[in-house]
Amino acid sequence: MRHALSVSVLHFFLPALAFGLVATAHADRSFIAVPVTAALVTLASIGAGFALYALLPRFRSMDRRALGVLILSSSFGNVTYLGLPVITQMMGSRFGYVAILYDLLATTPVLLTLGVFIAARYGSGASASLGDSLGRVLRLPPLWAVAGGLVVNLGGVPVPEIVLDAAQLMGRAVIPVMTFTVGLALDFQDVKRLPLAAPALGVKLLASPVLAWWIGSRAGLSGDALRAVVIEGAMPVMVLSLVIADEFDLDVPLAAVCVAASTVALFFTLPVMMKMLF
Repeated sequence: MRHALSVSVLHFFLPALAFGLVATAHADRSFIAVPVTAALVTLASIGAGFALYALLPRFRSMDRRALGVLILSSSFGNVTYLGLPVITQMMGSRFGYVAILYDLLATTPVLLTLGVFIAARYGSGASASLGDSLGRVLRLPPLWAVAGGLVVNLGGVPVPEIVLDAAQLMGRAVIPVMTFTVGLALDFQDVKRLPLAAPALGVKLLASPVLAWWIGSRAGLSGDALRAVVIEGAMPVMVLSLVIADEFDLDVPLAAVCVAASTVALFFTLPVMMKMLF
């Protein structure tokens, strides 16, 4: 069920929502600053996760398949499936474009290139080539929808109201369906391994939002746009990491624990980080 719903969102509803949000958003420097911030936060979190598990003596002898999961868990957040609903509810739908740009122009391309390389390096599953990874990125329907929205927005091309209304109508299905699929992915069966995941989750839930605030403010973001970026940085481990772990024969039960534990912890860490940073 989770797979069927995710495919429907990815190929139909999310592209419509992405086009509508980007096409009607107020074009400013955030269109560049948001994806730049997202890419730098993701790369810095990868480095931090790897450094923690390489430097802490108790983790040096861990299984490679588990290490691959933990590096990915420290870096890639649930920025659309959960970040979009959180931003929409906390700040209003007009800032939903931040989640789209953060994910589709930065997080997902990094995941499907460098993230897939890491998974192949530490797993024992299929190998990954740069060409295949880039092909996956370019075949993403929401990415083409964002590109179309940018062309329309920046080029001043008028969009018929019927098209925007249709995009808005289809987009309304995204948030409830995505939130439901997050719930389907939660798995606490292997929760005894949570201490092993704690450093990675600390990077994802605590260090990443601080990095998003620091990098975003220096990239020119401020006010509500900066708050939206920090919310994205604070999101828990992405559900897609389960798919990556399964495909490359990483430690899938540990990946499930990281997703579930970080999602629950978000309800406590997000208010704290927003209070500290703003």
